[in-house]
Amino acid sequence: MTSLFNGLAICFDLDGTLIDTAPDLVAATNAVMRKANLTEIALQEVRAMIGLGARALITKAAAAAGKRFEDDELNHHVAYFLAAYEQNLTGQSKPFDGVIEVLSHLEDQGAILSVCTNKPAHLAGPVLDAFDMKKYFRAVVGQGQAGANKPDGRHITYTVAASGASLERAIMVGDSAADVQGARNAGVPVIISSFGYTIEKASALGADAVFDHYNEVPDLIEHIMKSKP
Repeated sequence: MTSLFNGLAICFDLDGTLIDTAPDLVAATNAVMRKANLTEIALQEVRAMIGLGARALITKAAAAAGKRFEDDELNHHVAYFLAAYEQNLTGQSKPFDGVIEVLSHLEDQGAILSVCTNKPAHLAGPVLDAFDMKKYFRAVVGQGQAGANKPDGRHITYTVAASGASLERAIMVGDSAADVQGARNAGVPVIISSFGYTIEKASALGADAVFDHYNEVPDLIEHIMKSKP
């Protein structure tokens, strides 16, 4: 019997979806805050700021400290952040519980897996490699590579195409409003984690389903794809 997953494009976000990268991101963010003589931010605050890329993260962190950077100053601080982060990408990061097992299962069932992330590709690849996860993905498409970033749907459509799959049979797995909006703009279903990086509760973001643990993901995807018109 042919698996429903055979040939199905499953597009994953990275930060807050596959890997808990927030501890290392907050360390790099606070390196910027110290350099700018601003109050450092807590881990939980950063979790609500991640998802739209480094520029948005630094802008939000500065705003939380009552500061607005001018463009030139912001560019300088973003470059400093990226350099600091690149020096310690995975010191405290770790995959979410059950991720590896589910990726392996989905691949075994014939799914075509990819990563669509607002993290720059030159950082996304090494983060995945650090946990021997890159091997599961046919494509890893980072910030700027698709000509637009989530929540623009073109980021997802480009990623699915780069993986060699069809958008007609595709689903997004993420954790934030950017993932939900991006999926809607791309015209694909979306499920999100309840433990990711978002200001609002996951249940309020309008996804097709929310999961609390990765062991729920295969059944949720199967249910949604079977129910799809």
